[in-house]
Amino acid sequence: MRLAIFTPFIYPFHIDILKVLCNKVEVKIFTCGVYGNYPFKGLLRHAEVLKCIDLAGSKAMGLLGLAKFLHYKPNAVVIFGIESLAGLTIYMVSRLVKAKTLVVVEENNITSLDNHLLSLLQKFKRQVVRLVFKRAPILIAESHASKKYVLEILRVKRDMPIVVRVHGIDTKKYLRLVSMPKIQAKATILMILGLSKDLLSKKWCTFIGEPSYCKGADVLLDAIEILKEMQEIVDKVIFLFPRMELLRDRKDLKERYEQKLRRLASGGLVILYDPIKPDHMPILYRASDIILLPSRFLAYTSSDRSPNVALEALASGNVLIASYAGGIPTIVGDVAVLVRPNDPYALANKLRDLLINEEKYEHLKEKARERAMRELDVRCYVRDLLSYLKLSLVEPSQRA
Repeated sequence: MRLAIFTPFIYPFHIDILKVLCNKVEVKIFTCGVYGNYPFKGLLRHAEVLKCIDLAGSKAMGLLGLAKFLHYKPNAVVIFGIESLAGLTIYMVSRLVKAKTLVVVEENNITSLDNHLLSLLQKFKRQVVRLVFKRAPILIAESHASKKYVLEILRVKRDMPIVVRVHGIDTKKYLRLVSMPKIQAKATILMILGLSKDLLSKKWCTFIGEPSYCKGADVLLDAIEILKEMQEIVDKVIFLFPRMELLRDRKDLKERYEQKLRRLASGGLVILYDPIKPDHMPILYRASDIILLPSRFLAYTSSDRSPNVALEALASGNVLIASYAGGIPTIVGDVAVLVRPNDPYALANKLRDLLINEEKYEHLKEKARERAMRELDVRCYVRDLLSYLKLSLVEPSQRA
């Protein structure tokens, strides 16, 4: 089997998948590049970068990029980001050259646009997407929210089943640090970031990823401000927050929350940290006491689809506080603390309870690691992908 993986934007989990597949089949990963503030440019050395252009808010495939993909001559293709124009193009050509296609559904809601022309183009694209979802030989939804999107929001009628399967990560990178004393992990991270050793004695509540509106960065800052009035909390905790562009997706709120962030940082409750290389991320998770994922529920577009932070936090055995939005419930099951999305008071109250009653949540750490090993490891994900593809390569009359 000569396998191609296409993704408009590359993330570490794609490389995890690639590394496992390299030992099993001939495989290449194709991408348009990296996304937003994420420091993943180094990952591009593992991939074939296709020439793509931005068109109507989506990645579109150029002729040179398409020629590079076809030159590889895959007989099986896994497509992430299928609703991008580039993803749809890869799907169409893959079917034309009779390659078996496995389509991954990441979205969980329809995106509303204000521009009438773009809205019209989007409606046309949506019909194409519905047709793809109806006819794709293998359709995998990243979450139950994504499956609901296909069946109930887009109202796609499929004769074939939809498999719900989270993409998985290399859990070993995180599990192997379980025996490292937390104080040692904290000292290592403080050295890497050039921060004061005075922070060693504090509880670390860490926000990882892009501090955007969809990730709930503003909700977290509001919750921290609420907690600032609770003396029994602020004496024992710090909040680690990435030094990246804030609320890139909500320019109207940007200035107000930048001021709030500066106030919290000057008071010492929030510690800004520079983006950390992917190789150092497992140590940051080990050093943290609580991981925060306050993603927003968004009525006008997809909420957080399948955030890697959730998978990585579980594999690290962290207590994860996340919002009940998008693909998060599918990932975490009953091994994380879920709160009402878009609600800083709900987040602040749960944080307060967790910091005061730590023993009540201690059992979640081992359960999180067990779930990660059992259901979220990339090796299990690759095994399932190959089984789906190999089954589809067999003639129906030959299937047992």
